[in-house]
This record gives sequence, C-alpha cells and structure tokens, in this order.
Amino acid sequence: MQHRFTASAAEDFQYWMKHDQKKVERIKILVADIKQNHPRGIGKPEPLKHQKQGLWSQRIDREHRLVHAIEDRILTIYACRFHYGK
Repeated sequence: MQHRFTASAAEDFQYWMKHDQKKVERIKILVADIKQNHPRGIGKPEPLKHQKQGLWSQRIDREHRLVHAIEDRILTIYACRFHYGK
C-alpha cells in the first residue's frame, strides 16, 4: 500500500521534523501499522463521524491525532497535528 500526505498534513509533518523527533517516529510507526493492520492496530483507531465520514483517527499522543483514509489501496494522511483539524 502506498501513502501520501495532503498539503496541510505535509506542513504538519514538517513542523514535527523541526520541533519533535519523537512525534516524527510515532507518525512513521502509525503509518506502517495502518498499512498492515487497518482498521485495527495501535493508536486506538476510530472512524470519525458527522461531516468527516470515511476518515479515521489514531492517537499520536494525548493531544495530537493522525487523521487518514484508505481508498483504492492508497493511505491518505489528512492531518498529523492537533485534534481533528483544530
């Protein structure tokens, strides 16, 4: 399975690369786990509701979430900073 970051998720990831390598490593671990185990796995995966149907969230840490979707065997990361697009 391939993965890609949206423009805003890429900005989030660049922020972590500059400010917190632990979060970078956690994101990499989550991405690898999602590719192998979706919809189960680490980070307490849960589907988002309401206007965000089709998206999933997994915990990076207490404050930050990795928001993603899988379509046609492509994992798209929509956010990896803050909590559900704050």
